[in-house]
Amino acid sequence: MTEIDVQLTCPDCDHTFSLKPEHILEMDLIACPGCGCPLPEEELRYLKIAIDYMKERKTH
Repeated sequence: MTEIDVQLTCPDCDHTFSLKPEHILEMDLIACPGCGCPLPEEELRYLKIAIDYMKERKTH
């Protein structure tokens, strides 16, 4: 996968942070480094599906 960072903005404290797609696929929980607010499980699941889709498109 090319060098892509996924940028997330916390809805509680407006802190913006970046994660590499490879790291996201390995994580069970993503939380804001500023305040600890977790990304909802369902949103993390959809984010992982989108990353997997991107990876598949790159290989075909």
